[in-house]
Amino acid sequence: MSAAAGVQMGLVEIRIQMDRVDPPAGRLSVVAGPGRGPGRSAREIWFTGWLGLLRALPEATGAPGAGPGPER
Repeated sequence: MSAAAGVQMGLVEIRIQMDRVDPPAGRLSVVAGPGRGPGRSAREIWFTGWLGLLRALPEATGAPGAGPGPER
């Protein structure tokens, strides 16, 4: 049994807000838990390009090994 097996996961909502389409740019808003109302995000992660979006998703979900990306 791994150490992560004892961790309970709650509900998380990730909103993708596009500021522009070509090239894509925007931010991910992470909203977690029943105590947060609409529009109450815990944090925002900015991205540029589709690859940037793919890099931001593990950071938003807290995936193991995911760290903050390069500063913009």
